[in-house]
Amino acid sequence: MTEVKTNFQGLFGHPDIVVSLPSGPAFGAEPVLSYFEDAVRQGTVFKAGKTVQMGWMMLMLKSTETGELDVWEPRFSEVPIVWERGASKTYRQLIVQKSVAELLGVEPSFPSLRQSGVISPDFIEAKNFQMFRDPPKGTGSGWLFTTEENTSGDGRLASLFEIASKRPEVIQFLALPASSSAILKDGHVKITFGKEEVSSDSSELLRRLPASDLIGSI
Repeated sequence: MTEVKTNFQGLFGHPDIVVSLPSGPAFGAEPVLSYFEDAVRQGTVFKAGKTVQMGWMMLMLKSTETGELDVWEPRFSEVPIVWERGASKTYRQLIVQKSVAELLGVEPSFPSLRQSGVISPDFIEAKNFQMFRDPPKGTGSGWLFTTEENTSGDGRLASLFEIASKRPEVIQFLALPASSSAILKDGHVKITFGKEEVSSDSSELLRRLPASDLIGSI
């Protein structure tokens, strides 16, 4: 286990914040710590038990025996959310979602995992799927998840976290802005925004990124 922490040394009257990684280099933790350091310098006070949104993910701060604040992130596949130490998935998903948006030349528009999307009855079990985003509104992310075979127009609301836990393939596309779409068909991926279109035929990122990389550890 690798741990990286801030070094406030009592400055700002704020406890140090700790980010742990399962193993390996700490490069994934440093951008997360930088976010907290910048916020603290600007006057934000973080407390145990509070959640912080980073990208589309939520981080939970928990107090340690030494008075520091430990960063925890959601564990996928479990609904409601169960928290686990670290922020490796948060960092990886943030970078991937930004990279996918860059393929279309757009800025990412991050929803929150607590926001809802609409899923068709056959979406979770389907081999192929398609997803389209309308403008977000209130607690709705704007995302519609469906299949070519669904012609009923029926659907139900579900949190993006629940949807991503069951279909992690959608995670890389969730920060695409309104008027975007993503289609997965027989292993082929196509994303669009307006007249812009990128597919796995031309993008190594879309072609080679396994969903397991987004919910596993760095």
